[in-house]
Amino acid sequence: MNITITGNLGSGKSSVAKILKERGYEYSSTGNIFRQLAMEKGLSVEEFNKQVNEAASRGDHSVDQMIDDTTTRIGKERDNVVFDSRLAWHFAPKSFKVFIITDIDEASRRVFHDSLRANSESYESQAACRKALINRQKLETVRYKEIYDIDYYDMSNYNLIIESTNALPDKIAQEILDKMIDYQNGSFERMIELNPSSIKVADVSGSDRDSHTIEVSEKGGTFTLTAGKRRLDEAIAQDLKFVPVKVSRSEEDEEDSFMNFANIAK
Repeated sequence: MNITITGNLGSGKSSVAKILKERGYEYSSTGNIFRQLAMEKGLSVEEFNKQVNEAASRGDHSVDQMIDDTTTRIGKERDNVVFDSRLAWHFAPKSFKVFIITDIDEASRRVFHDSLRANSESYESQAACRKALINRQKLETVRYKEIYDIDYYDMSNYNLIIESTNALPDKIAQEILDKMIDYQNGSFERMIELNPSSIKVADVSGSDRDSHTIEVSEKGGTFTLTAGKRRLDEAIAQDLKFVPVKVSRSEEDEEDSFMNFANIAK
């Protein structure tokens, strides 16, 4: 079975995909294609992204079409491929679809210090990098909506949503493989897994403390516990890297985040 891995910028999806390559999967990266095109034009990724977005507004989708056609063809013709791509889940639908999320501050730290991207992405500071990542995220969201009429940040598009803020790539890769087996066995359709140490604990009183399900609210990419404190404490004590959670959102919360969890039922 093919695996499609996407995620927010700086989530570490490429590192995870390359580990899966080491474990026997063929590796396909559209990000490398995009960065190479930017370098050939003497532009940063952000500048090239703006250029592609402006071209798309004029009806020129040649860059996107090239990437999409390649992904579609590989998805149909091959098996055991791991796609490192924003939209592979859409163009290779017969796959185990993974979205990797991470805190924006951690994401900007990773990208800012990533020497491998120095030729195509460079920033004066981590703060400037953080701002650029948020801006690029907005541009991509708009472009994907206009071109494909899809919401890249609608979490119901994916089978496994997993957090990478406090987890190493090899642990994430193994968790993906384990959960893919569960998925193939019919154990779940969609699942959200967070790092226990990333969940902020507010006042959880009464029966909520004894809930067997860890429930969280999400706002601006921050997850706060609303139920299941005992279960969370046990996970932290056992040094678990991932725990399944149920995410609840209010209309106010939705206005402050790109990620949409509204259509996911635990």
